[in-house]
Amino acid sequence: MRFAFYSRSDDNSENIKKSLMEKLVSIGFTFNEQKPELIIFIGGDGTFLRAVHEHLNTIDKISFIGVRSGTLGFFCDYGSDELDLLVSELKYGKTQLGSYRMIEANLKYQTRQTTIYAVNEIRLENPFHTMICEVQINGEKLEHFRGNGLIVSSNLGSSAYNKSLGGALVDPSVSMLQLTEIATIQNNVYHSLGSSLVLGAERTVNLIGDLNRSVVGFDHIFLETGESLTAIEIRLSKKTVQILHKSGHSYIDLLHKTFVVD
Repeated sequence: MRFAFYSRSDDNSENIKKSLMEKLVSIGFTFNEQKPELIIFIGGDGTFLRAVHEHLNTIDKISFIGVRSGTLGFFCDYGSDELDLLVSELKYGKTQLGSYRMIEANLKYQTRQTTIYAVNEIRLENPFHTMICEVQINGEKLEHFRGNGLIVSSNLGSSAYNKSLGGALVDPSVSMLQLTEIATIQNNVYHSLGSSLVLGAERTVNLIGDLNRSVVGFDHIFLETGESLTAIEIRLSKKTVQILHKSGHSYIDLLHKTFVVD
């Protein structure tokens, strides 16, 4: 199998990378940065997101597997002390493959359109002025939103920014979108849904209005709209991310280790 690394640049991560290089080559794997079949990301969740966007054009030909070199990493199944286990499970095909749909958004400007992709969420935010836009689901009006912003998250992204906003955690086996409001205005004059909305996999979320003073965020990337952004159409993408999990991987156990203190 052809493999490559995507790693943080700290000493610990570099030492893990060097050790894994030797171990994988010794079992017949081939290091190939041009056409890898496997990307080993070393770091944390931010490292994983950067690795995905770095290889977005060939995402359908790559699997990802993660080694945690910091304290937490929701996407990193293996700790820095489990390198031999990782190599053994790769050698004997004991890893579990998880396939997860990305989110895509069509950004519509007055003179052009562009498409962006995300693993966790796509965000439309304006922390300095009240953002006003119409929210539609499959072309049908849901609300006229006023507040700091809106995010649309995937099942994987439900545990990220979405959770910080009070959104629901969603089992990764459930294919869905989740719409969550950011600092919404709620008073006797203006009122919106006021809660997260979990939508079926084939739903489309449309955000329409004068959005050119807002910021579009997707995963770790931000776009200042600059020109006249008039609408964003968000849906689950046909693009998928393939993640190799440790044998016996349990989402419930992961939630417990990440968020629960005994």
